[in-house]
Amino acid sequence: MRCLTIGWVGVSQALDRVKQALEQYGHRSGEDAVDLVVEDGSQSLPKHLAEVAHISLRLGIGPLTEHGLPALQLRGYDRNRHLLAVLELAAEPSGNGQRLRLQATQVLAEWVALQVSSFARDPEYLPPEAHANAWPEQDLLRLDVLAFEHRFNRTADPALLQAAQVPMIERLQASILAFAERPALYIAGNVTTYRQLQAQTLAIQQQLEPLLEGIERPAVVGVCLEKSVELYASILAVLGCGAVYLPLAPSDPPQRQQAMLDSAGARVLLDGGAHPLREHFVSLDVSTFGIPHTASPSQHATELESPCMALFTSGSTGRPKGVLLSQANLAHFTAWFGSQMALSEQSRVLQFASVNFDASLMDIFPTLIAGAQLIVPSETQRRDPLQLVELIRQQHISHAFLPPALLSILPLDQPLGLMHLFTGGDACEPYVIERLAGQCHLHNLYGPTEATVLVTHRTLQVGDSNRNVGRPIANSQVLILDDELQPVDEQVIGELYIVGPGVSLGYLNAVQLPVSPFIKLALPGGQTVRAYRSGDLAKWTAEGIELGGRRDSQVKIRGIRVEPQEIEQCLRASRLYRQLAVVIDDKYRICSVVAQPEPGATLSDLKQHAQQWLPDYLQPGVWTELPSLPCSSNGKIDRAALLALPAQPTLTGAGQTAQTPLQMQLVALWRELLRLPMEALSIDDSFFNLGGHSILLSTLLLRIRKQFGRSLPLNRFFETPTIRTLALLIENGALPDTSSGLAVRDAQRENVIQVLPEQSAGDRGRVIVTGANSFIGVHIVEALLAKGAKHVACLVREHPDQPAAARFTEALREHRLEHLDLSRVQVYAADISQPRLGLADDTYEHLARNYGVVVHNAAQVNHVMDYASLVKDNVDPVLECLRLCETHCKKVLNYVSTLSACSNIDADGHVLETPAASTPPIYIKNGYNLSKWVAERWLGHAVTQGSWVNIHRPGNISFNTRSGVCQPQQNRLMLMLKGSLQLGVVPCFEVNFDLMPVDFFAGFVAFHCGRFEAARYVFNLHNPQPLSWAQYLDAFNQAGYVFDRVSVAHWQQALRTVSRENALFGVLGFYLDELGEDIGDTSMIHCANARKVVEEMGAHYPEKTPSLLRKGCDHLKTIGFL
Repeated sequence: MRCLTIGWVGVSQALDRVKQALEQYGHRSGEDAVDLVVEDGSQSLPKHLAEVAHISLRLGIGPLTEHGLPALQLRGYDRNRHLLAVLELAAEPSGNGQRLRLQATQVLAEWVALQVSSFARDPEYLPPEAHANAWPEQDLLRLDVLAFEHRFNRTADPALLQAAQVPMIERLQASILAFAERPALYIAGNVTTYRQLQAQTLAIQQQLEPLLEGIERPAVVGVCLEKSVELYASILAVLGCGAVYLPLAPSDPPQRQQAMLDSAGARVLLDGGAHPLREHFVSLDVSTFGIPHTASPSQHATELESPCMALFTSGSTGRPKGVLLSQANLAHFTAWFGSQMALSEQSRVLQFASVNFDASLMDIFPTLIAGAQLIVPSETQRRDPLQLVELIRQQHISHAFLPPALLSILPLDQPLGLMHLFTGGDACEPYVIERLAGQCHLHNLYGPTEATVLVTHRTLQVGDSNRNVGRPIANSQVLILDDELQPVDEQVIGELYIVGPGVSLGYLNAVQLPVSPFIKLALPGGQTVRAYRSGDLAKWTAEGIELGGRRDSQVKIRGIRVEPQEIEQCLRASRLYRQLAVVIDDKYRICSVVAQPEPGATLSDLKQHAQQWLPDYLQPGVWTELPSLPCSSNGKIDRAALLALPAQPTLTGAGQTAQTPLQMQLVALWRELLRLPMEALSIDDSFFNLGGHSILLSTLLLRIRKQFGRSLPLNRFFETPTIRTLALLIENGALPDTSSGLAVRDAQRENVIQVLPEQSAGDRGRVIVTGANSFIGVHIVEALLAKGAKHVACLVREHPDQPAAARFTEALREHRLEHLDLSRVQVYAADISQPRLGLADDTYEHLARNYGVVVHNAAQVNHVMDYASLVKDNVDPVLECLRLCETHCKKVLNYVSTLSACSNIDADGHVLETPAASTPPIYIKNGYNLSKWVAERWLGHAVTQGSWVNIHRPGNISFNTRSGVCQPQQNRLMLMLKGSLQLGVVPCFEVNFDLMPVDFFAGFVAFHCGRFEAARYVFNLHNPQPLSWAQYLDAFNQAGYVFDRVSVAHWQQALRTVSRENALFGVLGFYLDELGEDIGDTSMIHCANARKVVEEMGAHYPEKTPSLLRKGCDHLKTIGFL
């Protein structure tokens, strides 16, 4: 066969693919002296090629198949229009036009190659004439057009387009009149009818219209109000004036609001009369209006393409971007939403979303158009899952939008009673889909603000992928394109582009982006469409569109492209944690952050799952477990906050590697338990820095006992938790001298604080409390108020999704103290691990000048982390508190320590009530106890310098004498008792058992916190009233619990059989082998200083009565601990 020179005429991709195929057979491409021409009909044939033999390729277009694409017939002609072949193409069941194009191109390339081969052998070769059907014929460019089609994009709905020709404000005004007597709003127990809402709207509109005169249209009006009748009336009034509504969140900083208003060119601001920016704008206080002058609104000509709303979104540039929505955008969205979601005047719709987020549009406008009622939760109800669920059920809410992060923590054991539940913005956890998909219509919605709330929709079913966002809504299309802006095949990841009536007008003019995501997309065939480039990665599947992460979240690690979403999906498939996210930090480490474990699930289990399913280069190197994942104010997981978390120290690879057979065995054991990579593991790496925790520690001790037949003195391991230590303990070798350890070195530091004179004392009626939202903290606040404190400043760490005040309120409710009168309380956001306690400058100055007492109660309570990990939270803040106490006015510092930090004993073994000794604690020398001991050492030195300090050392803080409230999950003794009850055997201890009611301890601190005596500033605060361990157990017998009382040896033998489901497992290391170093008989603890203060209080230590114990048992039952 000779090689031919072939001329190519046409611009279709199919022709180019045929050209590539023939070049692989050795044929050449040329323009002169050609042997054969192949053309696709997209260009005219040059005259000089008119007489050359050629193959003409055409496409027959048939009717639509059931899969949403046309039937196709490929046709080949010679120069004389002799039909050489007809190639029938099978229907493509995926409905993906690109897949059909690729199949057609492949068939075409193979056929042309065969024809060219025959022609090369015999130029006179002419196959029998074929016969085509009557389908119309087009050139091969039609295949390129077809590639952009997909069955899911056949969304035309002419009736909806016609309905969307009526501007939204006109439909709103018509509904308000039609449903005048029906309830429109439910806010804080009050119902507002549509007639009342209209009256308020008209009153505001009549005052607003004169303010807009002379302002270039369309005028932008900022609205900054809490959720209220005034807010919703203001929204309607702004739209009724033909202006652009710009919602502002009252919780946003004024600087951000200023930037938004300036960016939007806003001239008018509606507020409640106290906005900090009102002097910079024409402002209108909407809280004072009465009856409107007229009963009907003014009429303003409304064009569908005119802007009517501006919404700001966070931008990758770091500056918020204002998205401008048109009347047409909202008209189409509300028309689709109302009809699709079965809204009627009988519907009751939850208005959960903040009004500055686009999700609020689906709450508010379709509801009011339908004449339905909008149920507005309070901020407390929005943030408290239990209260929110109660509101949904009590108010018989039918429709609600709730973000996935909230759904993952809602109590879903009972049906919510909703008919339609909308969610979106993030992936739902699989268990949420399983729980809710059968209860109601669970709608998964996807769409950026730039596309007017949503562009795709799916009603989720049990078993659906949580990344499935369904299909485009009516009259909208989704294109998934590659880097060359070509459509992708089925199951191939590409970038998602949005086309249709939801694509907004763009960004406000102040935003300058290097490359605008609003683009003119040139399609084959000459058509141009306006599209929004979302930046989201997605793929077509048989069930719909499946998201796959963000284009800008992909990174390369060691030259390999890594997509966090892929890792996240794999980990989520384990079903071990209800909340999970993966981020990549600035050091290119893959960080997995989890929360809300399923019963029995551990981080170790998740690591094992990752090792089974992910290649090495996708294994997370940093693992963090939180109580819950932080969320932004729109309910999405706050990934920036996750990146700000301190990274769990990982394997360093530095230090000495294992040398002896025993050390090598221990290295293998650690690798197995900690799921470490096969890099060099130093025998000096800390067990806890490598990801060890209480559960793994228990597992380690059990494995060592089984593998080596030895038990370990836990105290010595805590001091230096390394393989080197373990090996020496197993061999009975001498441990290295730890006297030069970090804690001891820190304890020897003599920090110098500039001390104020005594005459500069502050107001001791004004008290600052750190950690005020803790179990002890809220009781101290209660006691201070009861004892007449003038004012209490509560320092509380703020969470990204929960302000400090909300966390404090939640803590009061949790501990049954919501009844407190908070008129003398102020909550401040703080972070004690930061300089100046993380307080704002003006707050710090205010507290430093006006308060006379500090109660430092905040701490990281963790009994297995090593000392170095706790310094930032438990030691360094003591210096900051001392500095605060010696700034502007002198204050008394009250430090909440622990009896476990005691370091002084006499010759008879009595624990002394004296300042910290230079030697470490006499009890367990874990990181927590060491951190408290170091802090006490620093405070003792500060007293010698002239600071006023009280050190309060509580013992076993327990039940509130009035309510029985306690915090068992963080009480090691309670976990030990629960685990023993689960085993059915409880040890017999011959000790006087401590039980210090939390309210009594708090009352002691509140009474004494403003006093200081240099000779008596340390207080051992256990409860010396008698209570034997046997009497303590009697109370649980009487409460109905059945168990055997056995010897300690028998009990410890039983401990070797406990599983991870047992409450004791996490604290097993404290009891498995030895008990002597734990706090035991309280009769051996001196407490003369504390006893004297109790007498001065005119009080007595509370008796450990059956009544008190019964209250505690009842509370433990109520909260489900027992």
